[in-house]
Amino acid sequence: MVISTLGRFIAGDDESPQVRRVLEAVGFRRLDEAVRSIQVTDLGVYYFGSRGPLGVDMLLFYRQD
Repeated sequence: MVISTLGRFIAGDDESPQVRRVLEAVGFRRLDEAVRSIQVTDLGVYYFGSRGPLGVDMLLFYRQD
């Protein structure tokens, strides 16, 4: 399971049902694969030197150290 640092979103299919229910009860929303694969254009976000379209999954859950 992955928890977004940019909003109350979770993703992943490997979480236990108990953990998912608790997170949803406190306001987290689970994003399914269909939503996570949507491509977002024209944000101007740099990703490894490129400003191309990025998926919702990359925008919400990518962590850079």
